[in-house]
Amino acid sequence: MTLVVENISKKIQKQDVLKNVSFELHQGEIVGIVGRNGSGKTTLFDTISGELLPDFGRIGLDGLDYVKTIDLHDQLFYVDMPENWLSYYSPKKVKAILKVAYRHFDETWYDAEIKRFGLNNNKRIRTYSKGMRALFVIIASFASRARYVLLDEPLDGLDVLIRDQVKQLIVDQVTAHQTTVLIASHNLVDLDTLVDRVLLLKDHTIDRTFAIEENKNIRKYQLAFAGDELPSFLRESGTIIAQTGHIVTIVFNDFTEDIGIRLAGQDFKFVEELPVGSEDVFRASFAEEAYAWQQELEVAE
Repeated sequence: MTLVVENISKKIQKQDVLKNVSFELHQGEIVGIVGRNGSGKTTLFDTISGELLPDFGRIGLDGLDYVKTIDLHDQLFYVDMPENWLSYYSPKKVKAILKVAYRHFDETWYDAEIKRFGLNNNKRIRTYSKGMRALFVIIASFASRARYVLLDEPLDGLDVLIRDQVKQLIVDQVTAHQTTVLIASHNLVDLDTLVDRVLLLKDHTIDRTFAIEENKNIRKYQLAFAGDELPSFLRESGTIIAQTGHIVTIVFNDFTEDIGIRLAGQDFKFVEELPVGSEDVFRASFAEEAYAWQQELEVAE
């Protein structure tokens, strides 16, 4: 089972939003798509789901045209405005609606998850907090038993404890039912430990694809340089993720023997190798983009 996005282009008010976007999603994958705010992630999701028609290109689902094949429509779940989705209804009423819309809707699992997370089954969704509304949409998404689920900023508004539980919920459901999930986020860290690969949406198209397991040569160091100025080869060879005075934390995307020799030289007072985490892999692979996005998030907060 495969979802194929083939050469999708879309203009809004005569401005390019998507331009020749192509990628495939395979059964049981969790794929992230990242881009700055306004990069076109929501427009892409709206187009994949049929909310918007592309100006050019097609969406294929298991070899058929998704938009033109009505029988496929309950095989993909997407909510374009989760903060307002069915907000005047209670979870109990939403269940009745989804049972009609999705032929394989899992009523038993839905009820169990509503209870597990302490959501009031008889209370209107509009009275929930932002985080609880986001959680409810995720529960409804997987209860639909659609084979493809699109989640737009699904972790936004969730506190740390609930966020970890929701990540585990997503992984468990994908494992149990081989659901294919596409997750959009402007925050690379949100996708840490969750996705199999990441698509970078930049300049209206998919700029590159990144998979964690493909990056075996990444190294992370904390060091203190001896001179008045940062040695230029550090900026040329790595991504500086923190600096306080002469103390620098840096990630090298492609660590070489030559870099190791230079780090052992007299330009440095001390050099310590640090464990590499998934966030470091993201930063090294997306380099300037990742650093710029994190700076924007810190300013916004």
